[in-house]
Amino acid sequence: METVKLTKLLGASLDGIQPFPISVEINIKRGIPRFLITGLPATTIKESSDRIRIAIENSGFEYSLQNILVHLAPAGRKKEGTYLDLPIAAGILHLTGQLPNTEKLEQLLLLGELGLDGSVKPLKGILPILNGIPHSGFKAAVVPLENKEEASVLGKFPIYAISHLRDLVSLLQGRWKEENKSKIKIRSEILPWKSEFYKSQLPALRAIQIASAGFHHCLLSGPPGAGKTMLAKMAYGFLPKVHESEGIELLSIRSMNELLTDTEVERPFRTPHHTASDISLVGGSRQLRMGEVSLAGHGILFLDELSEFHSRNLQALREPMEEGKITVARISGSVTYPAPFLFIGATNPCPCGYYQSLMKVCNCSLSSIRNYQAPFQGPFLDRIEVFYHIGSSGGFGQEKVSVNLKSIRDSIQRAAEIQADRLFRQTGKLYNGRLRGDEVERMIRLTRESESFLNEAANRQKFSIRKVSQFRKVARTIADLEGSEEILLRNMEEALVFLNSGWSPENRAVT
Repeated sequence: METVKLTKLLGASLDGIQPFPISVEINIKRGIPRFLITGLPATTIKESSDRIRIAIENSGFEYSLQNILVHLAPAGRKKEGTYLDLPIAAGILHLTGQLPNTEKLEQLLLLGELGLDGSVKPLKGILPILNGIPHSGFKAAVVPLENKEEASVLGKFPIYAISHLRDLVSLLQGRWKEENKSKIKIRSEILPWKSEFYKSQLPALRAIQIASAGFHHCLLSGPPGAGKTMLAKMAYGFLPKVHESEGIELLSIRSMNELLTDTEVERPFRTPHHTASDISLVGGSRQLRMGEVSLAGHGILFLDELSEFHSRNLQALREPMEEGKITVARISGSVTYPAPFLFIGATNPCPCGYYQSLMKVCNCSLSSIRNYQAPFQGPFLDRIEVFYHIGSSGGFGQEKVSVNLKSIRDSIQRAAEIQADRLFRQTGKLYNGRLRGDEVERMIRLTRESESFLNEAANRQKFSIRKVSQFRKVARTIADLEGSEEILLRNMEEALVFLNSGWSPENRAVT
């Protein structure tokens, strides 16, 4: 039987969550039997040679005892994972004339790990590969059977799901059916349970509503028992329904961390303890793993007792809070992970908890208050767009008020839809809080009256450029909650109330 000397098939691998194509070049010639893989393969790939040989033999094919050289291009980029078992095995079978229709084989993106019995095993990270890889060098993708649900949600190109190496024969003969497009399933939201609030909590509830509608980072302060944690957790039930683009990224992050058995997604709610390290928060370690900021993507990262966190850990959150992504760099390399989370924090204002409280007199010294607030002051606090200090924890005969939480959530959903219609086509973003730089002025127009109010407030409060930008974004979200096309003066006035400008012990005398 005449054999071909060289073939090139297409595989892929991941760098963090970013995929890159790999040209799997295989050459077979007579000589001393060996199996060599070049092109910076990681240990998991080097170990695949014996696994692939046994899988081929146990699948009923013949393994060629010749000199086999596998080269993974580009040669200068390190390859990890077991995604390349299938294309390497397919290339060997192609060169030994055991697979039909070689032209079709070269038009496939092949992804799969082989078991010793020839079975194609499921893999983590299939969805981010298919979602991010340039669709130019292939016409269809072949994936493990257990990965078919996640692979089929994109609908960009045909997907073939196989369970065994032998299935390649039927596929190349045109006797294998492509998978139907599947849909992402959005887990139903849970409405917050509490519907009665003390009057002192209502402004904080409004702050949570604004933050949830526009994905504005939020901080609540107040004495013990004021309801800060309860209100922050309620934001999870207020968040808008998951958009399709968010669903794909949420599913991609899930795919990176677990073998998916379904395509159901929900917004995450992550609550790391104050003893968490900076690496666990932003990502890193030797394996360059993603941290809490990425795992909380398109959901909430809630830090309770904010002042108990180490200052270094909080300051490490600044870049992902602003950019919506994080680049983790170590000696072994660097990766960029998405981190589009909504930050919500809760803190006492001082060691005793009653600074600026209507309940008790605070006896803390100015220096102790300054030290207590130090971890989240400065540049970190400047990233907070919505702030409210609750003066009382209720009680003392305070009247309770019944609140229609469904009406609040409905207004948030309408505001989210308005934002998506205005922003997504031009910026690719869904929420006002995600806008950066010149996008803010371009997408958020002010009336002459509102512009004048902004300039006057900015000069009086000595706002930074970032704070002016936040002012516009929060005001725009408040207008969207009202369904107003223009940002009205009352929207600007309310936005100014919730900006955290000048919140420090120096500007608030101890009483």
